[in-house]
Amino acid sequence: METHAQSGDWRITTLGTAVLQSRFRTLTRPATPFELMDDAVSYYRENFRPLFTISLWVYLIPIVVSLLLLVPMVFMETATTDGFLGAIIVEYLGLFMLFPYLVVAPMVHAAFTTLAFRMLAVGEPITLRGLWARLKPRFWHLVANQLLAMLALGGIFTVLGLGYFLVVLAVVLGVGALASGSPTLALVLVSVLLLVVSIPTLVLAAMANVWFLILPQIIVMEERTDAITAFARAVELVRPNLRHATLCCLAFWGVQAVFMLAVMIVVFLLLGIIAGIIGIYSDLEQVFSRWWLSLNQVYESFSYIAYMLVMPAMYLTSILLYFDLRYRNEGLDIYEALQRGESGV
Repeated sequence: METHAQSGDWRITTLGTAVLQSRFRTLTRPATPFELMDDAVSYYRENFRPLFTISLWVYLIPIVVSLLLLVPMVFMETATTDGFLGAIIVEYLGLFMLFPYLVVAPMVHAAFTTLAFRMLAVGEPITLRGLWARLKPRFWHLVANQLLAMLALGGIFTVLGLGYFLVVLAVVLGVGALASGSPTLALVLVSVLLLVVSIPTLVLAAMANVWFLILPQIIVMEERTDAITAFARAVELVRPNLRHATLCCLAFWGVQAVFMLAVMIVVFLLLGIIAGIIGIYSDLEQVFSRWWLSLNQVYESFSYIAYMLVMPAMYLTSILLYFDLRYRNEGLDIYEALQRGESGV
């Protein structure tokens, strides 16, 4: 197996002053959730340019549309109350226009990243035309599969959310009745009980999500599957390792939350600097009250940029989990299969 000397990467046994790292280390043995995340981030770092370029292709349209809509919104907000209403109409019109694209974009992004992972493994150049040529025969299978998955997950999470809301309501009312004379005790009890309730709810949500987590990889990598049979294939891979897959899902959510929080903190810092500069020359409160729709549009554009930066690493975790489950269940040498370009891998 090909290895690469790289100093500063502590994941592999140190030999002298350098560390030997296999790019496909996680494909040669079962990996822990931490190792999957670590390798996903490392792989993203090592192949940042092609993976970020794919992400840019996917999110360029909503970013451009958001910035284009900013122009008429700014113009309308300079007018009277009718102009303010017009700015709201433009904002919702933009969301309505982008909604179909934003539904399809994440699944296409996941599929493109999966294909890029395979192409990088065999040294193929990554181009938009090349990625689309590989995805095109599977595109409608992917769309149908992911729409069905969204409906199923929507129903599951609605039931979980309703149950969580009812339990939380019961906790708040019960604590209020038991500790109404002590606000401090009531706050402590509510906090502890909410934590006790939230943890199993989050675990149940992860257990529900793991059956759908690797569906894009199954659709793209296994030509024998279609929109419906992909669900059976996901069950086949996840069921023998449900605990491992659930822990991976929880870990992925945690890392994604940390990454998104870090990016959004940077965004808020930038907006804070801009606000500070504006505050030097004008009344900041008046500026926000007059231009808040336009500023919200700018924030939306930054949100797309945040997704563009973070999501490749998140999709890589799902890709590595897919291969990890195949290794655990089938003992398949994924690296050799990728090199040979076998059907169904």
